[in-house]
Amino acid sequence: MFFSTKQVAAKIGISRQTLYSWIESGIIDAPAVIRPGVRLWTEDDIANAAKAKGKLRRGPKRKGQVQG
Repeated sequence: MFFSTKQVAAKIGISRQTLYSWIESGIIDAPAVIRPGVRLWTEDDIANAAKAKGKLRRGPKRKGQVQG
């Protein structure tokens, strides 16, 4: 099953622009592009984006800080 960028953004609670920004900055890999402006996201793509959101939300680990 494939998902649109709009669906993926809604699933993980971020904007489409944030997804595009993460792709541009290399935070996540780009999903399949079937034609200009149309991307198809897989379940794995969604899981990777959700992981990235979790890592970014927690921020960098500081010395002596327990991350959980």
